[in-house]
Amino acid sequence: MKTLVSALILSASFIGAAQAGELDYPPALNTQSTVTRAQVQQELAAARANGELVSGEEGYAAAPFAHAGDKTRAQVKQELAAARAQGLTDSGELDYPPVQG
Repeated sequence: MKTLVSALILSASFIGAAQAGELDYPPALNTQSTVTRAQVQQELAAARANGELVSGEEGYAAAPFAHAGDKTRAQVKQELAAARAQGLTDSGELDYPPVQG
């Protein structure tokens, strides 16, 4: 019985020692900002306007989409049909950006 109690106490001390070393990982980072919320919003608006935002899978930059502007719905539908015929609208995890061939 003494051996069992000793083994339990010993194993509990090892568990406590192993967890104590993980309390400071990852180390705390300095997260104080040097810009205001208004400045961040202004930079975001400028990045959107310049097409600099990156989104999508595997770190590829987002394809720039032009504003339709003065195009009619029929013109946009015709361009979409042409892109589909060329196979440029299908994309997924492994075939982005879409390529012909």
